[in-house]
Amino acid sequence: MATLSTDELQQARVDLAASFRWAVRHGLHEGICNHFSVAVGDDQFLINAHGYHWSEITASNILLADYDGNIVEGDRPVEPTAFYIHSRVHKACPQAVCVMHTHMPYATALTLLEGGR
Repeated sequence: MATLSTDELQQARVDLAASFRWAVRHGLHEGICNHFSVAVGDDQFLINAHGYHWSEITASNILLADYDGNIVEGDRPVEPTAFYIHSRVHKACPQAVCVMHTHMPYATALTLLEGGR
């Protein structure tokens, strides 16, 4: 994946922030838990900072991180589990530009059933 231009990076931030607010609007959130990310280059991704309720996430508080765990842009930490999940998925599956980690009730219930049925 080629590195995004400044305008493209800003639009990716806006789109990612909007996805959090839509998730809240549709009841698909757990407050500050869980995380979404968007790959924006060969070794960087946008991700939500730890500690914000999803309804509070804006383009300006989305973090830019690299696969080594460094915050390239932003002033808050990434929750360690979020970093681990998203960096590994983006590295292993570069075609997965957007990764959304949630614990939705029905999906969680399915994981508790033997054989997923």
